[in-house]
Amino acid sequence: MRIARAAAIVVAAFALLVTGTGVASASTPAQKAVSACGSSYYVQRQYSLGLGQNVTVFLLYSSSTGNNCVVTVKHENAGAYYGTATGLGAGIQAEGGSLKKDDNDYKYHAGPVYLNAPGKCVRFWAHYQEIGASSIRDWYHTSTYSNCG
Repeated sequence: MRIARAAAIVVAAFALLVTGTGVASASTPAQKAVSACGSSYYVQRQYSLGLGQNVTVFLLYSSSTGNNCVVTVKHENAGAYYGTATGLGAGIQAEGGSLKKDDNDYKYHAGPVYLNAPGKCVRFWAHYQEIGASSIRDWYHTSTYSNCG
């Protein structure tokens, strides 16, 4: 009887984990970026920022659409910042063009921001705001131009 009950508990715990209703999460920041942009996108470059590296900005590309996509994702281990609306931004710029960005207060991610830039090099941009007990700190990142074509 004890073995059957123990097996039932293990099966139930596994079911919670698999269905996503348990505490554990199998979704990485990169997987969240792909989910935000679309399943045909893949990560080309990334950069983490914040005091505890609490967010990552991702540059993604889809060969089927020819579009670039940028998303800035808060990490689940970002403590109080995760799930709390704070300043968060994502942007992209083709060489010779203007910056397209999404910069506002978000709980989980900024973007997606899409850009079709055939034959051009692109750079990505991110903003993240950390709010402490006595100060506010804004983190920014602008990559170099690359991923040309």
